[in-house]
Amino acid sequence: MPRKRLIGLVLVAAVILAGCMATPEERVAEGLTNAREAFEQEPMKTNEKADDRELYLPGGYTIEEPSDENNIIITKGSDSFVLFINPNEASDSKFFYELQKANPDQEWLIDETFEKNGRFGFTTVRQIAEDRYEIVTSVGGVKMTTISEESNIADNMDWMMKTVRSIDTEE
Repeated sequence: MPRKRLIGLVLVAAVILAGCMATPEERVAEGLTNAREAFEQEPMKTNEKADDRELYLPGGYTIEEPSDENNIIITKGSDSFVLFINPNEASDSKFFYELQKANPDQEWLIDETFEKNGRFGFTTVRQIAEDRYEIVTSVGGVKMTTISEESNIADNMDWMMKTVRSIDTEE
């Protein structure tokens, strides 16, 4: 009898855990909420430097060499993130957004823009493979992009927006 109970408990736990797993749409929606909140909040305090450019970077992430002040490669494990900084664009610039929208054949799961206090930002997500998503976050002349696993979408959208918000291009 105890063995049957154990098997029954394992089956019930498996069903409960399966019901708790987020769908891709839920992960993207959570990521969008994270990105919006990060955009609207005060910028994170900078804690890293790439060339002469100061930025916020969460723990565990590394700035790779060679990086320069306008093109920065960031890694965590096998994940890579590319940060582009166009110092000629102000915080209200729509340059990166318009450039991204120039290809009408690209279908985005999320294509959301934000405006606050004279700043313009956006985040886009599109599926490029079964469990792979391209994420782009941007504020003015600062843009970050990556290819993310589905399970990391929300966290990546959050820290990526925090990082692009932390960079002051109007020095």
